[in-house]
Amino acid sequence: MADKVGLSYLEKLVGKTVTVFKGGPHSRTGELLAVQSDYLVLKTEDQQVVYYPLTQLKSVIDNTKNSTVSIENLYTRLAAQEAIMYPDTFQELVQSLQMGYVQVNGGGPSSSKGYLLDAKSEYIALTTEEKGLVFYRLDQIKSLSTAESEFSEVLPTIAFGGSGLFTDLLRSLLLQWTTVNHGPDKVEGILIEVNDEYSVLVKHKEVIYVPNDSINFVAQKVAVEEEENNQDGNMDSTPQNIIQPTITQSNTQPVNTTSARNSTIRRMLIENIMRNSSVGQ
Repeated sequence: MADKVGLSYLEKLVGKTVTVFKGGPHSRTGELLAVQSDYLVLKTEDQQVVYYPLTQLKSVIDNTKNSTVSIENLYTRLAAQEAIMYPDTFQELVQSLQMGYVQVNGGGPSSSKGYLLDAKSEYIALTTEEKGLVFYRLDQIKSLSTAESEFSEVLPTIAFGGSGLFTDLLRSLLLQWTTVNHGPDKVEGILIEVNDEYSVLVKHKEVIYVPNDSINFVAQKVAVEEEENNQDGNMDSTPQNIIQPTITQSNTQPVNTTSARNSTIRRMLIENIMRNSSVGQ
């Protein structure tokens, strides 16, 4: 936690080599670039910049003793970093990365890569190739980083309506096949009820009750294969999605394309969201 780690302690480590998280899929080693009000910025050994919310931070280990960086180089780097302006809060940082290609969580089953479609006060929305349309509770994200995309698309900027509360998001998914959480906590089924305390899913003969506070990830799979087989069909054959995103403007992401199929899937995902939006208007 932020209080346990100590903000003043972290500020003293800026410019030094540290390991964030002692082990596990979220553990990374690199140079601590900055400590903001509720997150820190780490530049890893492979030159990737990773943002860690302090609310999810378990430990930060000072590795400077094992570093061969000279004091002169350290001062040079610190002087260069003074020119970099990072948003003050993690929510502001996430909003600044909207429509960029990002990786949420560094590894393991909770990790996802995709375009950051929208950033609300309590959750973010991504469109991914493997998991479809996914949502992460903002205060449960362990790390966030920009990533290289395999796609070259003209993507719309999409804003999801509603209050921005995570429970309101869950209510917008009612009567849809929904995946909740990752790993051993993963459950899926048709979401039939959402109240202030828990949500209810039905899968075959199972009725699954999930406390809302324990939900940190939600996904809706887009029927890509059906779309690929019916590209020339009418829009009435597309399953309706309860979520009603609003397309506000266009934005181009110039990225090198390495796979024709991946590019097709990316286009199908976005077009599906656009069609579902127009159906509900």
